[in-house]
Amino acid sequence: MFDAVIFDFDGTVADTGEGVRNAVRYALRKYNIPIIEDRLNEFLGPPLYLTFEDQYKVTPEFASTLVDTYRVYYTEKGVYELELYPGMLDLLETLKADGVKVAVASSKPQHYLDLAIPYLKIDTYFDAVIGPELKNHNSDKSRLVLSACEALGVEPSKRVVMIGDRFYDIDGAKKAGVASAAFLSGYGSKEELESHAPDIIAEDAAALKKALTTNNL
Repeated sequence: MFDAVIFDFDGTVADTGEGVRNAVRYALRKYNIPIIEDRLNEFLGPPLYLTFEDQYKVTPEFASTLVDTYRVYYTEKGVYELELYPGMLDLLETLKADGVKVAVASSKPQHYLDLAIPYLKIDTYFDAVIGPELKNHNSDKSRLVLSACEALGVEPSKRVVMIGDRFYDIDGAKKAGVASAAFLSGYGSKEELESHAPDIIAEDAAALKKALTTNNL
């Protein structure tokens, strides 16, 4: 059993895809920019600023404008267009019952985490929720993980595990000095995650529960 478990949010705790994709479409349509439908899921996980810059080769200044427009839709509707992954509530209940310290460390801005988590009625399961400020253009995942460790009162070690669905989460865990777990029900491919050599690979929440409650790294 781990001393502490740190979750990514989008694509790990909750399927937030509908709200994010709708908000991206809203921003692009405002500026008559073609929508690349098969790449919309790339906006789930990494900082929005970087994804707009990478996909559309825009300046950082215009990427910031697109993010501001995205947030018009996301604040009103998108943040609530989400659902827990199957089995995730059971996992959170088990960790809570076992006395494990639990946190969220996400690139999703703190403002939206503070709306989404209570909306899902899971706020009582988390001892800390860590996200960047709205205007933080490049949130380093390792810093978020370290901030979560500090908030939980634990030292970064292999007794702490970071769970996520993208390689950013795995790399951030490694850089922070904690164990890493890949969640394959999210938005990253199995190939992407395996290539970054996580300590644990779980197909779904049930498999993740088994790994977390029996694994000793």
